[in-house]
Amino acid sequence: MKYIPLLLICVLLGCSSNKKQQAPVAGVPVINLSENVIKVSSLPLSEAVAGIEVVQLEATDKSYIGEIHRAQVTEHDIWIKPEKGFYIYRFSRSGNYLNWVGKIGQGPGEYASCADFFIDEMQKEVYIVSSEKGILVYDFEGNFKRMATYLRESDIFMSAETQHLLFNKCFFISQNMNFYNPTAIADSLWSFAWVDNAFNKKKIFKNPVHIGKEKQIIENKASMDKMVNYWTESVTNIDTYSDQLTLKYPDTDTIYQYSFDTEMLVPQYSVFTKEEKGDYEVTHKWFKEREAFNYFTITSYYPSREFIYLVGNKGDKIYTYCYNKQDGTVRVEERQGEITERKVPWFNIPYRRMERPFVLNNDLCGGDFTVEHRSLGRYWVDVLEPDNANNWIDINLVKTSLVKDEDKKQEFIKVLESINEDSNPILLIATLK
Repeated sequence: MKYIPLLLICVLLGCSSNKKQQAPVAGVPVINLSENVIKVSSLPLSEAVAGIEVVQLEATDKSYIGEIHRAQVTEHDIWIKPEKGFYIYRFSRSGNYLNWVGKIGQGPGEYASCADFFIDEMQKEVYIVSSEKGILVYDFEGNFKRMATYLRESDIFMSAETQHLLFNKCFFISQNMNFYNPTAIADSLWSFAWVDNAFNKKKIFKNPVHIGKEKQIIENKASMDKMVNYWTESVTNIDTYSDQLTLKYPDTDTIYQYSFDTEMLVPQYSVFTKEEKGDYEVTHKWFKEREAFNYFTITSYYPSREFIYLVGNKGDKIYTYCYNKQDGTVRVEERQGEITERKVPWFNIPYRRMERPFVLNNDLCGGDFTVEHRSLGRYWVDVLEPDNANNWIDINLVKTSLVKDEDKKQEFIKVLESINEDSNPILLIATLK
């Protein structure tokens, strides 16, 4: 296995492991979030997407799914992993139920848990990641084909938060920083990796912020035998828009692009801000003090044809920045967020967290559009769940919205008005320009 130091020196990469903003990368476009930023009341969805589909998922005895854990949209199908249950459900793009994929059990071609799934549309295969079994491959009709690997998640990852990606006929995996494995060593602190067809790591890449902190990170890893206030971070943000694999590590000020020619990550954009980002230990503890949220952070990015959107927060305010690739201007929308708290036994500090959704004004069919899932670098998906008060939409807001497509708005209203307690979720599928 090769360890790839990302251009070796963190300062040159523009990473930010503490309060000081590091120097941008020479020759790389800078997204400046502190100077000449225009405040706006909303950012319209139509600037980024060419059109939107309103899809009511068919609910039958075999296809009722309740809340959705993950949705993936392909050219011809919609694939759903429910919050409860381990089957992968296949629907047509119009929402008709087709079949489910997977077989629960302990025998060959069966599994007892599903941690993740991904689709190979070219080969018409579904990969199901089972924590205890390995990675199983099925065809689109649900027939078991083979084991991609017998490696379990604990054999591949040192983290509870993991990602799998198939792009350009290559497999990639990613993990965050919750190191449960007691044998964790410095080289297990990779964040992104290129793997072979059996998911053996061929090249690993480290978040440059971790370099030089390996000893402290491992000393503060999660423990399975006792409750400790370990260090943690969000997952690496990955996108494949415009046939480019790009990513942004937590705490860095750089968006990277993976070069298939050199098998390296190269800086694509540098992000500049004068805001303080806080001390590493304070901002990375699992149980954070309330003050830890007062520092500025960018948690996700979303590329489109003309713009790059960045989402972050400072305190309980959520900021969505829209960077114009042509002229370098930046608009920002501010939304009120909420820092939630809940008590956990054996801890004096409550568990605090903050959701930072990417929300745009749905000027195509009404209301707001929250990007909950993205697929193939072409689709943004908003999920509306009838039984989830936090994940539904005010129909009156839709009715009073000014939109570009009045027919689509009326279609949306009609679907919303048809919902009852036995209905499946509604998907809003936006196709990027």
